[in-house]
Amino acid sequence: MGEAQQPGMPVAMQPTTNGTSPTPESAQKITEAALIALMDRTGYSMMQENGQRKYGGPPPDWHGPIPCRGCEVFVGKIPRDCFEDELVPILETVGKIYEMRLMMDFSGFNRGYAFVMFTTREDALKAVKKLDNYEIRRARYLGVCIST
Repeated sequence: MGEAQQPGMPVAMQPTTNGTSPTPESAQKITEAALIALMDRTGYSMMQENGQRKYGGPPPDWHGPIPCRGCEVFVGKIPRDCFEDELVPILETVGKIYEMRLMMDFSGFNRGYAFVMFTTREDALKAVKKLDNYEIRRARYLGVCIST
């Protein structure tokens, strides 16, 4: 039987129907499946290098130069077990993502911050306005500001 789903909790951390938490191996497979589903839905690619996982850059339908200065935001206070499959749908509510770089550590968790480049400066400003202090999980708030 499938796993129970709780709102606001990443798929990898969902309790099973018998109330137990998934094993690290099964959680990793669930997270991988969620990331593959995200790439299939959006058409973006993903690669990990130098302590960061890059999502996108450029979007599949992009024509033109890299977005201008002021299009990138810094997203901090990300829960360490939160990944692109949870972040991207939230970020997409304010605008089109050109590229997202989620900083990763060797254990497979994120380092708590990411850089997100939107296709326009207006979308980056909307992200700061709408997502700074956004409650991503119960009592867990993102910090979002223009990247310098």
